[in-house]
Amino acid sequence: MKKLFAILVAAAAMIGCSGEREYLDVHGLSMGMPAKAFCDSLVARGYEVDTNLTDASVYVLIEPKGRALRYDILQHNDTIDEVLESYTATYNDSTSQLWQKMHDDFQDEFGMPGMLHRADLHKEAIYNTGKGGLRLILLNTYSPTMTVRYTTSLDEK
Repeated sequence: MKKLFAILVAAAAMIGCSGEREYLDVHGLSMGMPAKAFCDSLVARGYEVDTNLTDASVYVLIEPKGRALRYDILQHNDTIDEVLESYTATYNDSTSQLWQKMHDDFQDEFGMPGMLHRADLHKEAIYNTGKGGLRLILLNTYSPTMTVRYTTSLDEK
């Protein structure tokens, strides 16, 4: 009887876990892939690994020309925890326009965001994706920057 019960519990667990988890995509690259493969894909797209900033827990990739775009891939045991996509510009209007475009694109895909900050120089939007956390941040107070924070955590607040 105990063996039959154990078999039924195992079968129920297998049926309940039949759906595979979905992950956020970062420009067509799934955050569910190994961190090394994710970095290799970015290198194939023309980015360079910054060996001065890369260590065991983070890969840092930069654009070879202009260095306006940077990816920080935070990982643990080759599993991606977060991807930070950072844009740095020479003037505020360029990052503000980029923030608005990405905000509109994410809103079309994931719905209305929760807004933490709405000022001209500091905006922060959190999108409920169901696949992980997504936070869009504009911070133009000292140097014009815009960051997209993708996380595999499903409980992003």
